[in-house]
Amino acid sequence: MDDLATSNNPYLALGVRPFINCCSVRTMHGGSLMLPQVRAAMAEASRHFVNLDELMEKASERLAELTGAEWGLVTCGSAAAVALGTMACVAGNDPIKMLRLPDTTGMTNRVVMVKNQRFAYDQAIRMSGTIIVEVETIEELDRAFEEPVAMVAVLGTHEHESKVRMEDLIARAKPRGVPVMVDAASEHIVRPSPWLVRGADLVIYSGGKFLRGPQTSGLLLGRKDLVQAAWRNASPHQALGRPMKVSKEDVIGLLTAVEYWMEQRDISEEVARWTGANAEIARLVEGVPGVRTESIAPEGVVVVPALRIIWDRTRIGVDGAGLRLAVLEGTPRIMLDDHSAKDDRISIDPFQLQPGEAADVGRAIARALEGARITAPKPLAAPAVDLSGEWEVRVRFLHGERVHKVSLSQAGNAISGEQHSQLFEGRVTGQIEGEQIALSFGTRYEGSNIRYNFAGEAGARTMSGTVNLGTSSDHHQGPVNLAQFGSAKWNATKVE
Repeated sequence: MDDLATSNNPYLALGVRPFINCCSVRTMHGGSLMLPQVRAAMAEASRHFVNLDELMEKASERLAELTGAEWGLVTCGSAAAVALGTMACVAGNDPIKMLRLPDTTGMTNRVVMVKNQRFAYDQAIRMSGTIIVEVETIEELDRAFEEPVAMVAVLGTHEHESKVRMEDLIARAKPRGVPVMVDAASEHIVRPSPWLVRGADLVIYSGGKFLRGPQTSGLLLGRKDLVQAAWRNASPHQALGRPMKVSKEDVIGLLTAVEYWMEQRDISEEVARWTGANAEIARLVEGVPGVRTESIAPEGVVVVPALRIIWDRTRIGVDGAGLRLAVLEGTPRIMLDDHSAKDDRISIDPFQLQPGEAADVGRAIARALEGARITAPKPLAAPAVDLSGEWEVRVRFLHGERVHKVSLSQAGNAISGEQHSQLFEGRVTGQIEGEQIALSFGTRYEGSNIRYNFAGEAGARTMSGTVNLGTSSDHHQGPVNLAQFGSAKWNATKVE
């Protein structure tokens, strides 16, 4: 630990190993690396005091010039921009309404969303007391507008897959004076924003992802009155958004990032760098017998070319999830995308790769694949007990607990059944091998799929172990999200 404590790398000094990032700009993995210009501007900003209202007024003017929007606002992340945009549409800067949020009794609080665009972050919409009304067809959309609507919310990455398109929403919202807000946090910003061109009133981009600004920054663009109202709901003002504090350094940092993006960035150089990184990785991994690669051309809102690595599972005995863990535990440490990890493939996003890292990635993946010799699969051990029957499962969280009533059926190693507890019920799936038990509980709430994954030991009348807790949207499922809430202890008792 002495060597770590004296390291110039603050993460190593804490005993945390950094990694090479091959999965783009996920917040869980630190977003992106800030531009040198951003780091320098924030350092200088940290040496002075300013009034935040005065700063945001001038920064908003400059963001409007850079982006072509009427007005711009720096927020503490894009999820905060979603929340503040919603507050603006529900309460404006009316103090009576603002200070009552999230109690929206007597206010227009219905938000219309297309069903396939529901996502985990729509909790940022609901936190201000709104109710989301799902629609799938034009007929349902028309019925939704028969009652007052506060806002229409759109998930930009999936709008093109919807039966109800942006133009359908605009045609019904605009005549009624209902604002339309688009979450485009995962997209590359362009001038002018295509969402504003298509009629949106507000659009959100991440500041800490592709823009390479401060990780804890977001950008809300659009109608001046609504963006200004969003600011009045935000910190340092004493409304519901007061916890969403944005620093003077973050404002300057994100503004600097947008200036670089709009005025100095060389996209052709970036594409050449990404393409070259993919080619280097492909050259190294294709040296392993049974491995091939495919180029994934940018499509839709995606502009970064990716690389898919595919291997012959009859010759290489590891799946995508196993390969991801193998290189994550190696040196150098490599972070691969869990969403793309399938039985015989995984994808590389080169956006975050720094000079020289592509070769490190290619060599690490090649070593892991070469070392994954095929061995005959072992048959599952026979179950030591039959778990069929009624059980009471008690989950002990970090604070509090939950009791599930569970009915199980067992057929060989396979387990199925049903469970219910307060506000949570659904199917049970799993398997038992010897005394080792694995179970999964799942349910859906709003735009999220909640999952409990249990592991432990089973006896004839008792079970116990650890459960991983998580949730995912329909669009982003993977082991990272499905364990994002940590773990809990559990035990079960068979009911007479």
